[in-house]
Amino acid sequence: MTLTNWAGNTAFRARNVHHPTSLDELQRLVAASAQVRALGSAHSFNEVADATGDLVVLDRMPDAVEIDSAAATARVPARMTYARLAPVLHKAGFALANMASLPHISVAGSVATGTHGSGEGIPSLAAAVSSLDLVTADGSMLTLSRGDADFPGAVVALGALGVVTSLTLDLVPAFELRQYVREGLPVEALGDFDEIMASGYSVSLFTDWRDTRVWLKRADELTSPDWYATR
Repeated sequence: MTLTNWAGNTAFRARNVHHPTSLDELQRLVAASAQVRALGSAHSFNEVADATGDLVVLDRMPDAVEIDSAAATARVPARMTYARLAPVLHKAGFALANMASLPHISVAGSVATGTHGSGEGIPSLAAAVSSLDLVTADGSMLTLSRGDADFPGAVVALGALGVVTSLTLDLVPAFELRQYVREGLPVEALGDFDEIMASGYSVSLFTDWRDTRVWLKRADELTSPDWYATR
C-alpha cells in the first residue's frame, strides 16, 4: 500500500515508516537513522514531510493531555488532533483561542507548518505555543520555551530541527460561538472585503467561481436577514 498525503496528490518515498510506541523507542530510532522526518496527519499538499530515509508517525505514542489550570496551559502530545483536544479542554473549562479549520489535523503538524485557521483578530496556531519538546538528531531531548533565544525559530520549523513530541499551549476560558453559513455572496460585495472579514470572530470564504459561501462565526446573533445580499 502506497502512503499518500490527505489529498492523495503526493506519494511518500520513504524507505521505512515507523510507528514508535514510547519516547525511548523514538529516541533510539532517531539516533540510529541517517535521515528521518516526522509525519503528522499528512494534510500538506506538498512534499514538506517526505524523506527518502525513514518516516516516523507518532500515532501510537501516549496521548495524555496535562492541563495546568493555574497557568492556563495544556501540555499536548504532538500526535493529538484538534478534534480530540477540544473536548478535553472544554470539560476542564478551557479552550484554544484559535483552532485548525479541519478537525483531523494534528497539533504539531499545524504548528510546524504555520497554519493559521481563520479570523482577522486571532493570531496563528503557532502563537499559542509556549514551549515544545523535541528529539534531536542524536536522540537526545530538548525543551525550548518562550523567552529562550532559539524558541521563535523552533516553533514553525517544518520539522527541520527534530521530532516534536509535545507542545505546551496557552489556553483561554471556554466560550461559545454560533456559526452562520451564508451563500451567494456577490462579487460586488468583495469591495467591502475588510469589513466582511472583520464581521465575526472567525470568517472563511469558499468559492467554486460560480457561488461564494461564507462561514461566519460570531459570539452574538447576526441580525441582518440579507447580510451582504446573501441567503
